[in-house]
Amino acid sequence: MKYSLLSKFRSELMGIAMIAVMLFHATDLGTDLNGLDQLRSLGFGGVDIFILLSGVGLAMSLSRREQTDAEFLSRRAWRVLPAYYAVMLPYTLFLYLAGRAQLSTFLWNSILLNYWVGCMGGFNWYVGGIMLLYLVTPPVFRFLRSHRRRAPILLAVTAAAFFVTQVLMRDTWWNHLDVFFRIPVYAAGLVIGLWIVEERKFTAADGAALVVMLLAGVVYALNRMSMGDYAPGAYIFTLITVPVCLGLAWLMDKLPLRPLYAALRFLGENSLEIYLLNVSLFSETALLRRFFDPGPGHYVYYAAAFALNILLGWALHKAVGVAVNRLRRRRGSDRPIKF
Repeated sequence: MKYSLLSKFRSELMGIAMIAVMLFHATDLGTDLNGLDQLRSLGFGGVDIFILLSGVGLAMSLSRREQTDAEFLSRRAWRVLPAYYAVMLPYTLFLYLAGRAQLSTFLWNSILLNYWVGCMGGFNWYVGGIMLLYLVTPPVFRFLRSHRRRAPILLAVTAAAFFVTQVLMRDTWWNHLDVFFRIPVYAAGLVIGLWIVEERKFTAADGAALVVMLLAGVVYALNRMSMGDYAPGAYIFTLITVPVCLGLAWLMDKLPLRPLYAALRFLGENSLEIYLLNVSLFSETALLRRFFDPGPGHYVYYAAAFALNILLGWALHKAVGVAVNRLRRRRGSDRPIKF
């Protein structure tokens, strides 16, 4: 086992995460098959995979390329925000015209505070949340790089996140939990990214720790319904995301399934744009089904919607990439943004 497998199969793992998220958002997909709804509900953890791999990639980038904090944040903004605004602005206009958003929603969505103020018609939480994590990444990265014993730091971060989420749940600040649940996973991604650059070997102790995390996650999942109101499913993915991703990467390294990996890589490389469309246009199922929804269970509808979602996401990814790098060249930048 090597930690570098997470970098080698980063796009493929993001493709798996994208499938999981799309299934999770298909809330009324037919559940007549035994266990299907339980499997679909696990798609909540797809975002944890995105955030883990984002941490891995950014730690490797910061390790290998000299850049100021401003340069780091600028490149992140150029990669994320053009696609965000391309989807958010017309969708917010649609919600406003439909009476489901206020005029101030344009402001809150545009400055990425919609998630924090809880405005009517606020766009999905992910971009505002991930940009906040990016904002603190450079100083956190420098702190982690200066310490050799990082496992105790991860344990402290996880304990702090657990405490914060418990407080927020008890005080009914549910709309802030999506980010705080993912802080331990993001911190783990930064640490693993550093380990990859430092070529740290995967030890028997590492393997034992991952097994313990996986087993703890399974035990928690099986017993959380009897643990009261403050035992959220998100804690499952705090525990299992790293071992599951490493296990999947190890399997992909061993199994010669190239067509499958190519399809997953395609999804992963276009995942931001697919995600943005999935939580906006393709969340309007009541409207879209007026045009196409044959058969019970909505299976055919979701198959068609997923295919169109992916196609439009790919087209948006290409269009935004061309437009952004053309604009950067005009501004005199000789370092294109990788899309």
